Amino acid sequence: MNYFDTLENKRKHVRKYHLDKIPEKEKIEKALYKAWKTTPGKNNAMAYQALVWGPDKKFEKYAIHRLCIINHIDAELEAVKLKRMWKTQEGVPNPYYEHIQFNPYLITIHSRIATPNKFYQRQVEKGHYYDQAYDIEKIIDSVAVEAGLFVGNLGYYLLEEGLDISYNSCFKREVKDWHKVGLTMIDQRPITMISCGYAKRYREEDIKDNLKEGEDVKPEMNEIVKWI
Repeated sequence: MNYFDTLENKRKHVRKYHLDKIPEKEKIEKALYKAWKTTPGKNNAMAYQALVWGPDKKFEKYAIHRLCIINHIDAELEAVKLKRMWKTQEGVPNPYYEHIQFNPYLITIHSRIATPNKFYQRQVEKGHYYDQAYDIEKIIDSVAVEAGLFVGNLGYYLLEEGLDISYNSCFKREVKDWHKVGLTMIDQRPITMISCGYAKRYREEDIKDNLKEGEDVKPEMNEIVKWI
């Protein structure tokens, strides 16, 4: 199966994973290696880090899920305050965050202070500014792009291994908020995350059961792609 067919046919948001069917650790390691090996980065810095939360990290995944729920509630309250909405869902959790808590593996991507390799160290000595070694928040947009490339590649390689995946970018992003829920080992800003395992049910199955076909679709290509 080629790259397009793999993503088109196998990439589906997971509603629930099989928790009694754990993928071999070697499959996760293989996909992570391929993503590391093939993802480019400015100055070869890779100013981000992938933290792997395995099957035994139940409390940690619960805490990360809480960060998603809290962010969701706060976002609705802020939208009402700004008069972009007239009411909230009153704390009703989004069921499609459940894959963050209940999964065999969760991988969260965080910013990272980088150290220049030998080549770039020589460039620094000549006057090159290696900004990945300092305040990552100032360059978080470019770091996030690179992290997105890494996660996109990782997702594909996990699909290649016969696994299912789901992404998430809705959560509290300040390190202090992670500390509040007990995740004191986190010392850098979270950027995105991906869960993986074997799907028990996909989101599209819920959509087919509850919505008319063709309602929940992406914008047309001509809205997204413009030839100038």
